[in-house]
Amino acid sequence: MLSEFREIDSYLTDSGDETEDEWNSIERPTLAQTEFDNSVLRMGRSLLKAAKDNPIEGTARMPDITLRLTRLDPDLMNDDGTAPDPRMRQTLDALREMGIHVELGERSNSEMAEIPISSAEPSSISSLPYVPTSNVNLDLSVLIALISDLTHAPLPQSTEEANRRFIPPKEYRDWKQTRQLANGMPKKPHAPHKLPNAIPPGMETDINDLPRDLIKHARALTNQLLQEMSKGLLQEIHDRMTSSTSARPMKLAFWTTSEARDRCLRIVSNIGGIHEKRRARAIFCLDPDDPQTEIPIEDAEREYWKDSRFPLKFIPLLPIHIFPTPSPTDPLPIGSAPLAKIPQSDFGFSLAQISADIISQEVIPRRRALPKDVSTSSSAGTDRHHAEIQRATVTKANPRLTAHTVQSMQWGAELGWTTLTANRTSVKAISRELKAARLAGRLGGTELERQDSDDELKDHNFAAIWIVDPRSLAEGMSTQNQVLK
Repeated sequence: MLSEFREIDSYLTDSGDETEDEWNSIERPTLAQTEFDNSVLRMGRSLLKAAKDNPIEGTARMPDITLRLTRLDPDLMNDDGTAPDPRMRQTLDALREMGIHVELGERSNSEMAEIPISSAEPSSISSLPYVPTSNVNLDLSVLIALISDLTHAPLPQSTEEANRRFIPPKEYRDWKQTRQLANGMPKKPHAPHKLPNAIPPGMETDINDLPRDLIKHARALTNQLLQEMSKGLLQEIHDRMTSSTSARPMKLAFWTTSEARDRCLRIVSNIGGIHEKRRARAIFCLDPDDPQTEIPIEDAEREYWKDSRFPLKFIPLLPIHIFPTPSPTDPLPIGSAPLAKIPQSDFGFSLAQISADIISQEVIPRRRALPKDVSTSSSAGTDRHHAEIQRATVTKANPRLTAHTVQSMQWGAELGWTTLTANRTSVKAISRELKAARLAGRLGGTELERQDSDDELKDHNFAAIWIVDPRSLAEGMSTQNQVLK
């Protein structure tokens, strides 16, 4: 903001050879401001407009806006609360008058502190208006998160330790450089470091010391690790399911599509670490050493929770059931029992409609999609860095939506079950498709027959979609695992 203010001041010129009356009597063009304004205020007004145009689903209330100015350090403010330039304080006051919550500086260590597993209380969860159904539909993003080393490995004791965990090993750097050369990209030299004395490649001790071409991935994993330190994924699932079932115990069951399972196994087989590969097979009751062989659920549970910081059966995750057909509208195989369908909410009814509409349209492959035989599951000894993964097929309706994601949402919406996802982008994309379809009148009636006599429906207001923070496969990038090896 200070540099912007200096630019504004540069337009306020004056002449020492003319009196004030002579200067004011001359009409001349000027770029000087006639009223106080800057880019931060303009951004605030844009956020307010976006919030007003997108009220919370089912209400007329606009979302709350919090603007965190990370580069404006509150410690740099004067003791009396004023800023080095009074216009900074004027900007902050104007934002607050608009109704925007303003926070200064980076989040502190206390804000990112770990919540101990033994003392985490679901106090805020118990007051939520929506709860998950007893049958939970898992999409691909959550399957990956449940397998990720981020979800299970011991947590750092501080933010500084977290910033040291994902320094890319030499193996990863060599693989990335080889891949860039194979794709026709020029070999990138080690980017100059921001400090006068550049740190030699491979000697960095903090992600902020990494060269530009490596820091993006490491920082993304570090941010996910900080999220896990704040509230673990398994802890969140445990607390929410426990809270929602406290009034009357329900038998929990987790489901997924065969497409999500197959893609999950292929992805982890190619880029997962040793522990992640074992969890991926165990979560589907497959032998860790022979993925073609099924194992008893008791053995699968031991393999899944092995080396996890959580105790055995912390949540009743296994077995993960597979939907019997690719689509919920397909006829069930002979002898298959019908699934327990819950009457849909209005939102669930609309979501099922729009998902079926998107799936029915022609789908298009992503660029550089690979043949299926390239991405089939490989043996445990395959070098994960030299195998490619088939890119997911995107939908014709919206390139931000993959076919398998919409397929997962369709299953949950059609059955009235909660869909658990870590794919916030896809949820936003399908919400926009819903809004467009509603405005265009393409959605049918939403007058649904509800079985109000069902005790389970009387007691709970079930969520259609449950969004959690993503957890990527991270074992191969962890410096902790490099030390352990």
